[in-house]
Amino acid sequence: MIELQPSDPRYPERLRETSFAPARLWLRGRLPPRHVPSVAIVGTRRMTDLGRRMARELAMVLARSGVVIVSGLAQGIDSTAHAAAIAADGVTVAVLGEGLLFFETMGPVRRRRIASAILERGALLSQFPVDAHGDRWSYPRRNATVAALGDAVVVIEAPRGSGALITAQYAVRIGRALFAIPGPPAAPTWQGSNQLISDGQAQLLTSADQVATVLRVRLAARGAEKSALGPLADRVVALLSGGPADVDAIASAAGVASADVATLLAEMLIGGVVIATGDGRFALR
Repeated sequence: MIELQPSDPRYPERLRETSFAPARLWLRGRLPPRHVPSVAIVGTRRMTDLGRRMARELAMVLARSGVVIVSGLAQGIDSTAHAAAIAADGVTVAVLGEGLLFFETMGPVRRRRIASAILERGALLSQFPVDAHGDRWSYPRRNATVAALGDAVVVIEAPRGSGALITAQYAVRIGRALFAIPGPPAAPTWQGSNQLISDGQAQLLTSADQVATVLRVRLAARGAEKSALGPLADRVVALLSGGPADVDAIASAAGVASADVATLLAEMLIGGVVIATGDGRFALR
């Protein structure tokens, strides 16, 4: 474990440049060089299947393209983003809301397993003393650090009052590009992220290309292997050629499970084939 102060050349430059840079950081693993682009992906702990698939697909596409995935290793969207980056053989940095030693001995087992995998290719970072437990005041501070470490911030499925919205506000404050993926208007877990878009604080994210453009990276080509959902994709395109539709309507018309359609639409959205209309429906791009 390494202790860093702002004067240390290993201290993250993106964070050092802010007015709220912590006086000390504790680090396990290795932080990527400053020139490597990074994106913070955040969202609710109580994610839906659609939110999980969006987070996984976006993180995998960007990580595969050499972008560092930053998040807070919380249950839900955060952990999904970290796990997806690892699955894509990418680099990911987890910012903890508790001390490193406390987390390593008392943290939830599932999160500790993800942390072990993160350390093989990335880093764990905390601004709290090693034995400090997480508290209501520590997580907003952690969220500010998450925002600072990303060149851009993407909010996926955040309810009103979510910690992800604190991350978003810090992103606006320090001039980071802010994106949000829209969800069904009536779904409580999407209301905060939808509000970011309607208020004009966040750009509506319709494709990973938008993030790649901000980060000045080229998305890696997908593998040549044919997806098992290939025929279903053709049917979805045919159905959407008649106009926008939601997941359940598409699933009913195609005669398949809604979960399969949600998985495919997440891939098609991030891949730029379809767009989210903002009212819970999808349309051809």
